[in-house]
Amino acid sequence: MDHYAGRRRGCRNLTDLQRELVERLAVRAELLRAEAGRDGESLRIRDAVALAALQLGLHTPADANG
Repeated sequence: MDHYAGRRRGCRNLTDLQRELVERLAVRAELLRAEAGRDGESLRIRDAVALAALQLGLHTPADANG
């Protein structure tokens, strides 16, 4: 059971690359929600995840450029 310690629920069958993408998506979604909160607005987690996925899809990784 310790093999799965520190991993999100439901991530047991993901590859390392998929797990990394999930983590990046979660971090970006939380940043978007925090940013919206500072402006006095609220952003539902579902909307934050959708926006984060869109934004992450538009950016290429830094090491892919060269």
